Amino acid sequence: MSQKIKISIPEPCHENWLEMSPTEKGRFCSSCQKNVMDFTKSSDRKIIKEFNTSTDICGRFLVSQTNRELSISKEKKSIWLATVSTIISLLSSGNQELLAQGSAKKEQTENKINTVNILKENENENDNEEIEINGQIIIDDTNPNFEEVEILVYNKNKIFHPSADGTFCFTANKKDSLIFSKTGFDNYNTIVYKLSKFAYIEFFKENERVSNSYTVGGAYAVKKRNFWYRLFHKN
Repeated sequence: MSQKIKISIPEPCHENWLEMSPTEKGRFCSSCQKNVMDFTKSSDRKIIKEFNTSTDICGRFLVSQTNRELSISKEKKSIWLATVSTIISLLSSGNQELLAQGSAKKEQTENKINTVNILKENENENDNEEIEINGQIIIDDTNPNFEEVEILVYNKNKIFHPSADGTFCFTANKKDSLIFSKTGFDNYNTIVYKLSKFAYIEFFKENERVSNSYTVGGAYAVKKRNFWYRLFHKN
């Protein structure tokens, strides 16, 4: 996996972002017939991950995210490796303990496994359960027109609208993806289980100088080669 890349958009798209149809990861451009991923709130790590899985990406980026080196923090990598080492160490010590205690410990372990399986089955049943979602839309505007807000349950293609005072109530699965959208404002994307019992969803206006702050178009990543590759592939 490449750890460092540089994003470049040689021919920015001139289509209006606000007129594109909302999707789970951004918007759909009917003119280009392409999904445009919104990376404006993404970390360097997430952007690099996307470009390592696909090279044909149309995206929306902050100008500050393009034409500079994006990199994955070595610190995070070290923490991940340390966590893995700790888990392996715990598993190893656990295996030694099982061997020392013999069949009695084996029986206890089997009982624990059975208990875990039962809990997982119950958890899966709960995941499929429809739950009620309540909340309030917050729009800092003299004329918010809350009824124009669309709440899309992406997995089921269902759309709900809040009431005139901005409150909303509907049912959905805990793992359903939600997209709150309103023309002229940034989308608010989330998953049901991440919401609090009474959720406050705040909308922020698209910056009037959007063309100076964001860039949209077919992007490609220039991947930085490691030291050994550059050493043996000099012209």
